[in-house]
Amino acid sequence: MIFDVDVKGALSLKRAYPDDTFLLFIAPPSLEELERRLRHRGTETEEQIRRRLERAAMEMSYRDQFDATIVNDDLSSTLSQARQVVLHAITGS
Repeated sequence: MIFDVDVKGALSLKRAYPDDTFLLFIAPPSLEELERRLRHRGTETEEQIRRRLERAAMEMSYRDQFDATIVNDDLSSTLSQARQVVLHAITGS
């Protein structure tokens, strides 16, 4: 199964199922780039952007507790890398 959960939820799953869980962290290239992307979308208020950036900074501090990290520089490349990482985790090759 694949779950899209926040950092704390992911770490809870890992604690509950340590031998059956693979955690993949998808990171922005930087907090500055994340802010640029959020502002470019134009879908969130200043307050929402501020909260998202604060949360992203907190979440990024946990990335070393994940099994793998992919930096989302380009969506197509990120998806390809994610497929490869997950296949490797499942098959071991």
